[in-house]
Amino acid sequence: MARHIYVHNPFCARKCPYCDFYSVTDHSCIEEFYKAAIKETELIGSVITDKTGTNQLTDADGKDTVYFGGGTPSVPDSHLIAELLGSVKKNFNISDDAEITIEVNPSSVREDKLEEYLKAGFNRISLGVQSLHDDVLKTLGRLHDSKGAVDAIKKITAAGFTNVSADLITGVPGETLEGIKQDIKTFHELGVKHISTYSLSIEEGTPFFERYSKTLEDLVSPDDERKMYHGTREFLQSLGYETYEISNSALPGFRSIHNSSYWNSCEYFAIGAGAHGYLGDMRYGHKDDVISYINEMKDLTSKDYKDFIEGRKNDLVSLYVEEMLSKEDKMREVPFLRLRTTEGILLDDFVKLFGEEFENVFAREVEDNIKKGLLERKERTLRLTRSGLDLANKVIEDFL
Repeated sequence: MARHIYVHNPFCARKCPYCDFYSVTDHSCIEEFYKAAIKETELIGSVITDKTGTNQLTDADGKDTVYFGGGTPSVPDSHLIAELLGSVKKNFNISDDAEITIEVNPSSVREDKLEEYLKAGFNRISLGVQSLHDDVLKTLGRLHDSKGAVDAIKKITAAGFTNVSADLITGVPGETLEGIKQDIKTFHELGVKHISTYSLSIEEGTPFFERYSKTLEDLVSPDDERKMYHGTREFLQSLGYETYEISNSALPGFRSIHNSSYWNSCEYFAIGAGAHGYLGDMRYGHKDDVISYINEMKDLTSKDYKDFIEGRKNDLVSLYVEEMLSKEDKMREVPFLRLRTTEGILLDDFVKLFGEEFENVFAREVEDNIKKGLLERKERTLRLTRSGLDLANKVIEDFL
């Protein structure tokens, strides 16, 4: 049975002004952090059984996945990344055909790093491009320019990676739909198999919140942002990319199995400061504090970790329980996760998981949104309509 592991590298070269993910620019404790992450991996490996973190009913793909995110995992020395992946593969008994992804930024891509990633077992690269237009990159505060991004893709493919994903941010002040289409066309010509397109969101606590929270809609109107979203989606499809989730499109055979595991309600392990996981009835996390994480892992025992994941210990410093889910909570998470996907809610799968019909549990919510033209039935599925895509958050809120 498949397992899914998320590893959070909290280190960045510089904090991007729009980003609210946990990251730090002080690299003085990088080596200590990776020692702590290996210790955590070994602790987990010492207490789990073959069934921990697996569920055949939710795992449609049946493949192990490992995902190194951040932060910027390409900032640390590659030997640290390789050693941690080796520990993950050993302690989780990761299969040879697993999807193993690392996020990298164009400014920190080097041939020697790519060679070591490939040798260690990574077989998928997710590249944080965000744009191939220098004016947009400047607005976003990125360290690279368009030439650097194109060169990075060429280095990645030349190193032997055939499964490459690239990110774009849409709705940036000064950005145009034609510019986004040019970026996508370039990705396609360079052999990028998967493209994630994220609408710019203004998060409290970021420099962008101070800069744009009151003015973004004046610079990029909601109507223009939606036209950009649908135009981007249609152009991706014209090039053969299948849009399988609100923000993700891929050529056939190149969907992200790891990200799909989230939308399928699969369980997953979390490693590293700022990482979040889901095991059994428990959603849990590690506090956004590298030093607390390092210190806790020094003293934590296998018994402590076993007691934590089995719900008998919740007074730890870095590890904490976010929430314990009831059956009703888990049922409500299905529309929250599955309505993001093009397939939508698979009604037969819901019955297998919970022993109840989705449309009986959520009869009012379903009928109200169908009447509004935001939700549609198609055989044994429920999914968002085109209008529903524009009001996805509102539709999802109705089920929570």
